[in-house]
This record gives sequence, structure tokens and C-alpha cells, in this order.
Amino acid sequence: MNRFITVTLSVILFSTIFSGISYVPSSQREPNVYYFGFFETLILVMIYAGPVYSFVGLPLSIFIDKLIEKSNCKSVWTRYFVGLGLYSLFGKFVGFIFLILLIRNNNIYHMEVFLYSIYGFIASNIYYHLLLLISNINRK
Repeated sequence: MNRFITVTLSVILFSTIFSGISYVPSSQREPNVYYFGFFETLILVMIYAGPVYSFVGLPLSIFIDKLIEKSNCKSVWTRYFVGLGLYSLFGKFVGFIFLILLIRNNNIYHMEVFLYSIYGFIASNIYYHLLLLISNINRK
């Protein structure tokens, strides 16, 4: 149950952050150019991020947690940093794979790879930290 709550909150938080970053204020907009509003971007990001979190992120999260358990890390900080590294790595990988699936031709630019890897990194770290927070709240 913790993971489903975490997925839902992660999608909302990631979509909000992404929409806030990509929003262009009215004073900075070019004339005769359409810009997505904050809520339009929010809904679109939720539509794309929801399935990625649910169908890719959730199974990967279970896999990563099993890897952390098998590592026999006794220290809380060691487990935290191993988890942070693994979630970050897999997040970058998922971001890159998402980019490859979106682009139909072979014109992948270095900046796009970097950006989608950063998006995956941010999304996975949001999920990881919310999972830790929700797990701690439910433990108490």
C-alpha cells in the first residue's frame, strides 16, 4: 500500500515541479506563439508520468529494494546512500529509454539525452524520498 500511495504522490509532485519549471510567464511570451499553461502542462505530464511510475517504476522499486536487502548493509546511512545511488541510476536509465521510445527517427541529440536523464533522475529521487517518508510515517 505504501508504494501505491508513493506512486500517486510522486506523479503529482513531479508533474507540479515540471509544470512550474516549464511555465513561461505572460510577460516573456512571444506574440503569435502558443504556450501551454501551467495546468495544461500538469495534466499532460501526469498522463505520461503516471504509467511510467506505475508500470516501470513500481516493479523497479521492488527490484531495487530487494537488491538493497541482499547487500546486507547494516547501517541506516549506508542503506540510504546505496538506495539513493541505485534509484538515481535506474531513474537515469528509464529517462533515456523513455526518450528512445518517444523519438521515431534516429536524431537523438546529446542535450535531449541529458535532459531526459535528468528528468528520470529527479522523478526517481522524488519517489525514493517519498517512499522513505511514507514508510517512516506508517512505521510510527
